[in-house]
Amino acid sequence: MRIDPKGTVAGRPALLVRQTLRHLRTRLPWGLSELESAASVEAGEGRALIKALSAEGLIEAAGRNAWKVTQAGQTLSSATAAKRVTRATAQRALHQFLGRVEQVNNDPYFLGKVTRVVLFGSMLKPAVERLSDVDLAIEVASKDADFDRARVKNYERAEELATRGHRFLNFLEQEGCWYWEVFRFLKGQSRVIALADYSVEKTLVLTVPHRFLIGQPEQVAVQSAPGTPEPRARKRLPRDCPF
Repeated sequence: MRIDPKGTVAGRPALLVRQTLRHLRTRLPWGLSELESAASVEAGEGRALIKALSAEGLIEAAGRNAWKVTQAGQTLSSATAAKRVTRATAQRALHQFLGRVEQVNNDPYFLGKVTRVVLFGSMLKPAVERLSDVDLAIEVASKDADFDRARVKNYERAEELATRGHRFLNFLEQEGCWYWEVFRFLKGQSRVIALADYSVEKTLVLTVPHRFLIGQPEQVAVQSAPGTPEPRARKRLPRDCPF
């Protein structure tokens, strides 16, 4: 997904909205003060922004005075504002990305492994020569199948990063340290790669043209609309029944 860097979303600068959603997407839930801090607005100005983002379907209520970023908001938070690139440049960026995937999966330093990579978006349209970006959704799983052992390793890694000066925004980012370390490495500061979480974007990704590059393909489960229940046959009572 590409956004116009000079455009607006919900009546606000598009880049400001994207930055705000990026800060908030890992927090569940968050409140007014966190929104104002993420958007760099004065105290009291956040309520109007919440109303605007909610009207656009980018956030939704998650309790009393609490909100969360919706799937549409997650998509926008991963959008690029970079200039369009040639298909050759996009292919090169994709090749480099898959090389980073291989490195993550083979390097014991990383606590997570990439189990799915799905390509979607404009790169699958042969008629489009200049692309906005390379849209990819990834699924990352822990390399250690033992939950408790994996959690201990994650805490150790979080402490290690903290001693190097890394500041975690919140408890959830610390808990998901192993995941975000992989995610950021795969992104590789590339302005061409637009990376999304497969588990979050799954419904969107599987309902548009897509291609599984790594992992077992899936399909969206279609739920049939509930039909009108058939009337149950009435049990005939004996003639001598008093009721």
